[in-house]
Amino acid sequence: MARNRVMIVDDEAPIRDILTNVVQREGLVCDAYPDGQDALEAIRSRNDDILLVITDIKMPVMDGITLIREAKKAVPDLPFVIASGFGTKNDIITALKLGALDYLEKPFRLKEITGTLRKVKRVVSETHRTALVCRCLEERRSTFHIGNDIDLAQSLVNELVDEVGKFCGRDSTVSLAGVRMALHEALINAIEHGNLQLSSHLKEEANYLDLLQQRANELPYRDRSVHITSIIGNRLFRCRITDEGPGFDWRRLPDPTDPENLFKPHGRGLILIANYFDNITFSDQGNTISMELKLD
Repeated sequence: MARNRVMIVDDEAPIRDILTNVVQREGLVCDAYPDGQDALEAIRSRNDDILLVITDIKMPVMDGITLIREAKKAVPDLPFVIASGFGTKNDIITALKLGALDYLEKPFRLKEITGTLRKVKRVVSETHRTALVCRCLEERRSTFHIGNDIDLAQSLVNELVDEVGKFCGRDSTVSLAGVRMALHEALINAIEHGNLQLSSHLKEEANYLDLLQQRANELPYRDRSVHITSIIGNRLFRCRITDEGPGFDWRRLPDPTDPENLFKPHGRGLILIANYFDNITFSDQGNTISMELKLD
């Protein structure tokens, strides 16, 4: 059955209405609930067509953290996105550790909601297909060199996650959707911020995509590549991504484990990467990120 249902869980009616309108404009079915208990009962009774659950954290009867924890007992691979504000940073970290894919900051920006819906829809579709693949491989090593093509980068991420899925058993606790999101963040960062040297704050500009395309066609940026090395085996996935930009001082990045850094303008991608990989390190120059994930 096609997964086309989005569940909205929030005790504020105006928030439910805003999210419902955006979801329906994306051609998806939407169910809205005022608290986690009602949503949990719905999840338990019918879950085969749920694409995503967007939930607030602070709610009466049952909060969002409890909802995620209980729902994943019934449906371990059910995708969640947290919708919350500045007062719940520790809870957002907890939700990410429980398997939430991302978070939306209140007050919402409609562009961000739409982007998250499309990204999760793509991720869930690819992850479902990957989960059906299971082969007995001892180890696989891959090396890729790509230019600054965002679409090609996404295809490469799909290829890597496909391989990871082959090494994960049916009882694996690895979130393939989370790994996909993290690899996407790392690879896009290597292209946009590494090779093309575009600042994070430029993403707020309406013409950002035009700026990206313009920079990709200019020297010296257009001749730069991203180098990806992947090793999967022995219950471990290792991935190294290197761009050809000048690098940066990674020591100045916000601590991804500190909830106070969730809403800072820089380092959001690192928070997502750190949540789904067991270990991440940077080269001294700052143009290489190495990630390790145990495939237990």
